[in-house]
Amino acid sequence: MKNIYLLILIVVSLFLASCNSTIYFTQEMRNNLNQNKLDVKDVQFYVSQKLILKRNLTYEETKIARGEITFENGQYVEEIIIPKNTEGIAIDNGNEWLNVAFEQGENRDLQFVMNSENYYQITALEWEGNYGKVKYDTTFYYLEPGGDEALLKVKKEDVFNFQKKKRVVKGRSVGR
Repeated sequence: MKNIYLLILIVVSLFLASCNSTIYFTQEMRNNLNQNKLDVKDVQFYVSQKLILKRNLTYEETKIARGEITFENGQYVEEIIIPKNTEGIAIDNGNEWLNVAFEQGENRDLQFVMNSENYYQITALEWEGNYGKVKYDTTFYYLEPGGDEALLKVKKEDVFNFQKKKRVVKGRSVGR
């Protein structure tokens, strides 16, 4: 009987260890960073779901495209795929937004804004149906449907690094 309990404990421990240890980045966490004079640019972010950026290309543009080029419905299409849990860093920020880059290079960042639930959610310049128009690199792409739900995440254990330990001393007097 002890062996069964031990086996169950091992299985549960392995399951918990294998669980994704990232949590959504909130405004409360960001406020905590600011209060402790920590820079949001030093935080390692992760994207909560896969993002696909697409654009149609002319034949001439196919020679200079940087993403994966496919031929769909008689047109050349460039795709940039940012897989779920891809690491990113904040390269610019405002009170309620962060520009996060998931790869090296100028202007290769996406903007995340604080939503009504105080999470940082991807945004676009404009929305046409379920497609979001974003500026990426030197041109415009369309964020594929479903990408609009992407949020920023951080590692759970890193949240504790946001908090500095602090204590207030009362002082010492002579003879006490």
